[in-house]
Amino acid sequence: MAKVYLLILSGQGDTQVKIVEEETFKWVTSPDDGRSAEETLAHINSWEDKNVPASQIALMKKILGDEYEPVRLGGGSWTNDRALAAQPIEGYPDCWSIIDSLRAAKAKGDEVEDTYEGYLY
Repeated sequence: MAKVYLLILSGQGDTQVKIVEEETFKWVTSPDDGRSAEETLAHINSWEDKNVPASQIALMKKILGDEYEPVRLGGGSWTNDRALAAQPIEGYPDCWSIIDSLRAAKAKGDEVEDTYEGYLY
């Protein structure tokens, strides 16, 4: 039984749930916004996230191919930006309700350890 984590994003009448592993969950919820000291001092409002796990970069490149671009974050919403960019564990689909995600985890014999709630926009 593996521990999995749910990224629950909702807004504008929709809910999307991504089932991710611990490394991705820790990245999304990390208090480190990935900005360099220079970017922080310069009050940069949008920056490339330097903390994206290598496993997420590989998944993004596999899924997006030539359309892959590094994850960019915004000053007021960087944890949510990470959740939007995160890709689910391979073999897990994006789910469109919390109950679907719980059923998917149960079907694989996995246990939901924690959740993050954010917004779709």
